[in-house]
Amino acid sequence: MKFKIISLFFLLIFSFFRGYSQNSDTKMQELLQEKRIFNQTQKIKNGFRIQLYNGMSQTRAEGIRGTFLSFFPEIGTHLLYEQPEWKAQTTTFRTELEAYKIWLKVREEFQGTFVFEVRRK
Repeated sequence: MKFKIISLFFLLIFSFFRGYSQNSDTKMQELLQEKRIFNQTQKIKNGFRIQLYNGMSQTRAEGIRGTFLSFFPEIGTHLLYEQPEWKAQTTTFRTELEAYKIWLKVREEFQGTFVFEVRRK
């Protein structure tokens, strides 16, 4: 008799947690789908760039940008002025891995370059 009660007790607990697990899996899938939709509708564009130059000279920034384009014509560049400095940077890469693959080639020709994360709205 005791064995039947204990067995019934464990059966009820197992069935409860099994149902709870299925409900939580369904809820998790719904939350993941909502997150995907949210990410697609956001205007924030994260990525990674390679900084080629950072300094006071506009002429030097333009020169480094031109030299970079002669070595790597397939990679876009940006020339930015953030007071008081000029910056020459590559185009935005989607992943850090993609940026570092290019950086390994770039650093052979350009000293002092680095990869950094970009967050834009």
